[in-house]
Amino acid sequence: MIAESVSYGRRIDLTTLPARARRGTGLRSAASDLRDAAATVPRAVVVPVALGCSTAFATVLALALRIGLVTLPGLGGGLIGVGDNGDAFRLFCTAGLTPDTPSRVALWRGVVVTAFTTGAAPCTAAPSSASLLLRLVVPGGPGTFSLTTYAWLFAGLAAAVVGIGAATLATVRPWRVALVVVPLVGLLGVSWWTRFLVSLYAEPTALVATVAVLVGLLVVAGTRPDHRRQRLVALGLVGVGGLVGATAKPGFVPIGLVAAGCAALVVVRSARGRAGRVWRLAGPLVAVALLAGAAYPVSAAVEGQERTYATVNAHNLIFTAAMPEIGPDVVASAVGLPPGAAAHSGEGYYWAGGIGIPGWATAVGDRPDAARAEARTLLLEHPGAVATMVGRGLTATLRPQLTYLPSAPFGTAPEHFEGRTVYPEAGPQTSLLVRWLDAIPLGWLPLALVVVALGAAAVTVLPRVHRADPLVVGLVRVAGATALLGLAIVTLAVLGDGYYELSKHVWLGSYLFLTAGVSGLAALALGATARFRRPG
Repeated sequence: MIAESVSYGRRIDLTTLPARARRGTGLRSAASDLRDAAATVPRAVVVPVALGCSTAFATVLALALRIGLVTLPGLGGGLIGVGDNGDAFRLFCTAGLTPDTPSRVALWRGVVVTAFTTGAAPCTAAPSSASLLLRLVVPGGPGTFSLTTYAWLFAGLAAAVVGIGAATLATVRPWRVALVVVPLVGLLGVSWWTRFLVSLYAEPTALVATVAVLVGLLVVAGTRPDHRRQRLVALGLVGVGGLVGATAKPGFVPIGLVAAGCAALVVVRSARGRAGRVWRLAGPLVAVALLAGAAYPVSAAVEGQERTYATVNAHNLIFTAAMPEIGPDVVASAVGLPPGAAAHSGEGYYWAGGIGIPGWATAVGDRPDAARAEARTLLLEHPGAVATMVGRGLTATLRPQLTYLPSAPFGTAPEHFEGRTVYPEAGPQTSLLVRWLDAIPLGWLPLALVVVALGAAAVTVLPRVHRADPLVVGLVRVAGATALLGLAIVTLAVLGDGYYELSKHVWLGSYLFLTAGVSGLAALALGATARFRRPG
């Protein structure tokens, strides 16, 4: 092919030029074409995409460093996770996994079992978003599986959620990308929550789902009602996060309920007329879709929980919480136990499994649902006892480290059975748990945070406050919703299983309270600098 060019009045045949010169011309032409193509892409698209991708990459790298999936010189240590207390079997059996240990079990081994063999017959279980995610990464047929693969999946999902939120906020103003840092403070500051990513509990699924809900709420806080596309993205994050969280396991149903409530309150405005009315229904429609989508999985999961753990949960509610807080004799009489059973007040189910308790087999063992219903009716008649139970649960959120669950992976420590070791924070006996809780400094702090956060959020509905800086008002409401979710998690935990393993059951609540505090502090900081910022 001959190309012509004007140079001092002469025609130049490029085919006669040296190959090196032709390559240089081609590269310059390609670079010019790329610059021209880039120039046609609006800056309003380039900047959000770039910020979203960079934020997602930074998030996944930071999470990987925090739990040791990757190491860099001077940064990050070895892999850390959470050892199995017996609950992990409910999840890994659904994927046909078998612990690759000499004992072929994972519970109470003193280490985090990270290696599994595949190909076993999956067990039948209720629908769960956690088991669905696990089966996405477990290979079919005989083989091996490492928990690090599962952890990478969670880190990637969390990073994708944060990246989507960052890109969406950047379309409003680039600096508002900083809002997505709020849910990351707890995850990256310490390993108390992120180490659960290397585990086979339902907790990591609920954690990532909660991050999605929080990022969605932060996008709503950083946008106006007429930012229609941005708020639709936010509603998508809230809806999907709520659905995944609620269906992880029954204890996390509040994630879906609070997410649905928040979605229903999100305002999306458009032009007047029929189109405007349709846009205004976006939030309520997402809320209805969330509740409808979660209805069957949650119902099936609750039924499965009742079939397997009805006796355990009933015993723990009656003996570890109701008896100590209301009175052993009063509770024993209400649930049909003889007076001698009151002497076992405070004993968790796994302390003796009901053996040796007078009348336990007929009053609790044979009728756990009825016994638990009678205990809850008694609690309704004693609201002070319920308040004490919730208060103890709130105090337990100050210790999310869960040191009784090991963090070292298999291979760094010898495997040994330690299931008979007594850990006060696990609540095997209420007296031990109460002494442990009383030793926690500032035990009142979570309750104070809940009261302040909910009170501040309620004040934002006042007309004068409602007209204040929208971003500050939005962050205050995010703090209130986050604190409400944490309170719901704690309340369901103590009413569902009493004080048994209380610190683990309120673990997600501890993350939520920290995040609520961070959101509140961000609102204070932005309120103090409102005069230096342009109106949103």
